[in-house]
Amino acid sequence: MKMGTHEAMEMHEVLSESICMIDHYAMYLSQCRDPELRRILERQQRHMIDAYNTKVNVMQGQGIDVSRAPRLTMGAGAGMGMEHHPDYGMQQTSPVTPRPEARSLDDRTIAKGALMFHKCGAVHSTNAALECANPQLRNLLATSARSCMEMAYEIFQYMNHKGWYQVPVMPEHTLSQMQQAYQPMIGH
Repeated sequence: MKMGTHEAMEMHEVLSESICMIDHYAMYLSQCRDPELRRILERQQRHMIDAYNTKVNVMQGQGIDVSRAPRLTMGAGAGMGMEHHPDYGMQQTSPVTPRPEARSLDDRTIAKGALMFHKCGAVHSTNAALECANPQLRNLLATSARSCMEMAYEIFQYMNHKGWYQVPVMPEHTLSQMQQAYQPMIGH
């Protein structure tokens, strides 16, 4: 497979980021206490390893059948054994402060780290896909971005269920005004 300079550099960055994520997940798994979070992290790490191996095969010129690229789709509440509807609204929580002297991570910090990695991975894979001239490579990176989005949402669901990621609600009158500000085009 031919690769342009942008494509090769973007793949290098995506692969380096993948290694970092997989390594961090190993650390997270060694310190995770919650069995539910552990199951999510184990499943996600297995997926990240499969996706990494696929990308390495592409970089080594072995080509790719995009139909076989690892895809991860999570339904609502996947990993929690139930359909999860996000809890909206802000509840009183205990304050959170940095712990620069920490020697270990708690489950909340682990989940937040995993979420941040997936959000960054989705953005980086999307940006990399936009730089690709090769349609197969672009599709592979787009699939990677979508997988990161799904894994981020799974972690969000877990955190939201625990009360660690709250979703503020916009006041009804403001939301109503915003909804009425835009109208569909008629005749197009």
